[in-house]
Amino acid sequence: MRSILTMSDIATRLGTTTSGQLLVRSGIEIERVLESMIRDAAPVQARLKDQIFLSRLVHFDPVEPQVMVAYCDHKPANSAVLALRSVTFMCNHRNAQFAFACTKPSQGMHLGRPVIRMSAPPILLAMQHHRNRAHGQLPGEADVQCELWMGVISFEAKLVDMSLDGKAFLLGDPGIPVCAGTRLQNARIRDVGREPLVVDVQVDQVNHVMHNGKRATRLGCRIMADREQMEKIIRLFIIDLQ
Repeated sequence: MRSILTMSDIATRLGTTTSGQLLVRSGIEIERVLESMIRDAAPVQARLKDQIFLSRLVHFDPVEPQVMVAYCDHKPANSAVLALRSVTFMCNHRNAQFAFACTKPSQGMHLGRPVIRMSAPPILLAMQHHRNRAHGQLPGEADVQCELWMGVISFEAKLVDMSLDGKAFLLGDPGIPVCAGTRLQNARIRDVGREPLVVDVQVDQVNHVMHNGKRATRLGCRIMADREQMEKIIRLFIIDLQ
């Protein structure tokens, strides 16, 4: 029986881990965490060379994707952030600690007020309180291939994002013959060195985009599978750091 796995949020899942640390590389879940910080006006801080930048996130733009950060009261700290290529932020929020790096800081405006605009983080580290931050090399962005079937015709795509509740995004060739509302059965999801996982894909939206300078099709969808299969896919995007 195909189903959707549900779990309330990253903080809830964090409480079920053995390590107390999660590496989140799901853009959908990262957006949810950052939007929650914005709604709660949670303070974020960045430790600079000679000072601390203490501020809050004010907006998340999913199209770019970018985050906008309010200027802090200490002008030298604002200047120091704008001079960096990458800024690592820490945030204590909803019984968890979060760390994420934003790049390319520049001056911007939001609702008529000056802000610091940055590229959104591709990964986020979530930790239980009083846990030491993970050391060593962390996994990069997910690289998950998917074979989609329409009758006897197959075409390749890449599973680029997956959330805790089964929402996902696929990226494929510009000529994929799929429309919104299509259910693709027996799709095969492959991660390097593992057996393929067989799932159904319910397509919700189809967009034609540019990716790395080339035309592509971006499918917004739901991954449908039994609980065990869903959990295996989720673990490709939300990793319990052992």
